[in-house]
Amino acid sequence: MIFLNKIKLRVMPRVKRAVKRRLLGGKFRSKAFRFGVVSGREIPVLMCLWNRPERINDVLRLLDEQDFADGIELFLWNNNRTDHATYLEALASFTARHSLKRVTIAKTPFNLGSIGRFYWARKLALAGQTGPLVVIDDDENFTADFISTCVASYHPRVASGWWAFAVGESYYDRAPSEIGGRVDHVGPGGMVCNAEFFRDPKFFTTLPEQFWMLDDLWFSYFVKQRGYSLAKLPVEIEFVLAESNQHHTQADLKREFFDFLYPR
Repeated sequence: MIFLNKIKLRVMPRVKRAVKRRLLGGKFRSKAFRFGVVSGREIPVLMCLWNRPERINDVLRLLDEQDFADGIELFLWNNNRTDHATYLEALASFTARHSLKRVTIAKTPFNLGSIGRFYWARKLALAGQTGPLVVIDDDENFTADFISTCVASYHPRVASGWWAFAVGESYYDRAPSEIGGRVDHVGPGGMVCNAEFFRDPKFFTTLPEQFWMLDDLWFSYFVKQRGYSLAKLPVEIEFVLAESNQHHTQADLKREFFDFLYPR
């Protein structure tokens, strides 16, 4: 058993690197569920799945109730393959009546972290997607005008997020940003940005491995390094199931990564 564990420790990093190379090229399987006529004008929405399968029907309903006239296409990235059958069943049984036109779901053999949703963004960008894409989290409730507000607030050189902060000398030395005010950090959940941003492979290949699960800090840093700006998105979002949020176990690592990115 000890011998097998040693082999696994040596092999798994190589396997994960190989998987990431394939994902970078947009090579992954997915399953689509169509709920209406897809015109090509739909707004792409990305969401990562990990430990809240009970939320999928609520999220589908919230998106279907949006007032965005051109419709919505949802791209799901499932990091927990043990829940995949649950998600497939929920999608197969869901009835959309308004805005949600199609949902496509992919999964990975291991927990890739929330950066997985951005492999969808890269795949779309490589296929020619331009303009705004929206990112949400499955622990967020939002109003029926959320997507319309995202699209109206879109600027090709700005990433606008609801979870927006002005940050001082350390990660938790921060204050909520005002609309139109200073923004140093945005959380990707509840955000609109330019799909073309993810054509840059370095977003994925230069994220330090020890901080791989902290794509929120990395996103804000990388965007600013590439000359983009950050802004506060004028929407209202309510968090649910806060006890299941992974940030409770990442506080010290976030401080370390912030100091790594912004050395004093």
